[in-house]
Amino acid sequence: MVDFDSLPIPVVPYSPVCRPGSGIAVTSFQELLQWVPRESLASPHRLEFHQLLLVTQGTGTFSLDSTRFECRPGSLLWIRPNQVVQAIPQPDLAGDLIMFTEAFPPRMTARLGMLDDVLRPSHWRLGEPEQAELGRILSLMQEEFQRPERALGEDVLKHLLAVFLLNAYQICRSTHEDGTPLVPARDNTWGELFVRFRKELEGSYRTTRQVEDYAAALNCTTRALSRACHAVAGTTTKNVIDARVALEARRLLAHTDLPIGAVARQLGFTEVTNFTKFFIRRVKMTPGAFRRSTGTLIGPPANVTDGPEELLPTSCELTGIQFAAESCPP
Repeated sequence: MVDFDSLPIPVVPYSPVCRPGSGIAVTSFQELLQWVPRESLASPHRLEFHQLLLVTQGTGTFSLDSTRFECRPGSLLWIRPNQVVQAIPQPDLAGDLIMFTEAFPPRMTARLGMLDDVLRPSHWRLGEPEQAELGRILSLMQEEFQRPERALGEDVLKHLLAVFLLNAYQICRSTHEDGTPLVPARDNTWGELFVRFRKELEGSYRTTRQVEDYAAALNCTTRALSRACHAVAGTTTKNVIDARVALEARRLLAHTDLPIGAVARQLGFTEVTNFTKFFIRRVKMTPGAFRRSTGTLIGPPANVTDGPEELLPTSCELTGIQFAAESCPP
């Protein structure tokens, strides 16, 4: 069995030049480009940390787990740890950037755990009011990050990050890949159950895709699990399970040379034909066509009609890169 975490895709550690002992950096995309070559951004890589980009100017193409996003002013992009990333920013792309480790945010309700989920949307297009609202919070974060006196700086930044994430959750919670509005739970019960379900799913999606098995493992009814998934993700339990299996299939097809039959078996399919039908239903193309597309494209588009973008060379090393924040405080 091929473990995705062990694939030879460079992993970028969190290694800021400014405030190296801190778990957060508030900077700009332009500043990042002073430390990271553009050709390295275009190479497949993974981050050990979270990266939030709010585009304020220009355009660029980003690929997360082989799905292409065309970013422009008002785009909010959330790159989560271990997602396979490629980026082709145009020369005029500018934006605000937040990078933080998984350990940095304060403990919060299950809502943050729901938002920090690789199956949730990674890209939103904000209107001017929403962009301005997040921009105001970013300005406070930048001011605090550059403050020389750091006695309470870490705590303040933790709470400002929480405010930013919860505002992003509030703004984007109705945006889902199928357009279905999310229905927020009246209490935290469904959120906590959903987070437990996602943890169980990460360990079991290769061996079972049956809703009943997950309900039994969580000691709840299938109806309760269904209500949690609808309240949090706006979809069925089965759809969440299948989305995780499809994500792993995309990763293995794009980044390994495993035969399609081996990919199918690794994901619990006894027949290649059943895997092919499943993949077509989820990804809208055959496994072979998807694998061929990842050889020449940055990935299939996500709700865009523009033509494919060619990849830059993918042989660059992207390990141990350091980055700094603009006007780094003393």
